[in-house]
This record gives sequence, C-alpha cells and structure tokens, in this order.
Amino acid sequence: MKKLIFLIAVLFSVSSIAQENRNTITVVGETETSVEDTSYTVLIALQPILVYEGQGEVEVATVNEVKNNYINKLGELGIDFSRFRRSTYYEFASSYGQGRVTEYYFLKTENKDDVRKIINLKLAGTSISNTEIEAKKLTNDELVSLAKKAMDNARDKAESLAKRMNKTVGEVVGIVDQNTSEQYMQSYGTSKVQNHVVTVSFELK
Repeated sequence: MKKLIFLIAVLFSVSSIAQENRNTITVVGETETSVEDTSYTVLIALQPILVYEGQGEVEVATVNEVKNNYINKLGELGIDFSRFRRSTYYEFASSYGQGRVTEYYFLKTENKDDVRKIINLKLAGTSISNTEIEAKKLTNDELVSLAKKAMDNARDKAESLAKRMNKTVGEVVGIVDQNTSEQYMQSYGTSKVQNHVVTVSFELK
C-alpha cells in the first residue's frame, strides 16, 4: 500500500513538473469597443453679485436673489429647479478657495437637451462648476464577447511569432483578463473608443 501511494506521488510530481516546464508563449491581445454615454451630471454654482465701488465691493444681489432669478429662468426653459440637489459636500470641499458665499447644486439626467439648456443659460451670479458624463456599464455577455475577440487577436500574434521560431501554437494554457464592467468617457476630445485587453498564454510546440 505504501509503495502504491509513493508511486502515485511520484507520477503526480512528474506530471506537475512537465506542466511547469511546458514551452509556452504569452502575448497581449486587444480589441476596441465604443463607449456609450447614459447620463449626465451638471454642477452649478450660485454666488452673490458684487460690484466695485471706490476701494471695495458692494453686494447688489444676494445668493437668494440670484437663486430665485435662476429658478425663474430655468422654468421658462421647461426645467424645474426642484430636480436639482444641493451639494453640501462640494461646498465644504471648495470653501477654502471661496471669497464669498457660494451654493452648489447638481442635476443628474439622461436628457441631453436639458443639459444643453443649462450650460447655455448665462446669468450673473451663476456658473457651471463641473459636468460629468457617465458611461454605460458592460454586461457579462458583452465582456465575454470582447474577451473572445481579444483572444483571437492574441492567437494571431502568437502564431506570427511562433512561425518566426519555426514552431506552432497549441491550446490556451492561461488567460489574464482584468477588464471590468466600468467604462470611462474622455474628459476632452471626441473619441469614444476604449481598448479591451487580455493576456493569453499558449502552448508552444
């Protein structure tokens, strides 16, 4: 019985060593996907209106007056200000650089026309502090489909390299895929292309 166990252990070790010593080729495969935007967040800042008189500044409109004017103008454009949420966090985070009282509000929407109306509305005491675009998340099926395309690209590369070494490519022996469902929109520019990359190891014969 002990001899049988020893023999099995030896065979397992030899098999493991053979696997570790197998000749392989590892390449990076890639493909591209088009990133789709799904929602938009516009952050606005409301401040009192000040004018210079003599050696100092004089307030001619309070934050509340600026806010009420902004609410009315938005209403004329068909946008209800009640859809906005106040960004207390942003007010606290930026307070060190503010020389006057500032209120921040944000609106998250899927309506591009609403975003255009908001950013094109120019009123004294108001400004656009930030605009964020949220990209569509990939489903598992989409991730797998992209990974398959990237793996095909990896095999093409591996076969070209193997040919120069007078060798051939066998089965896949390892895959590293660190892609997630998250996609990202570029802050500037018009390109919506995002690379999908996988690292694939093939048996080299």
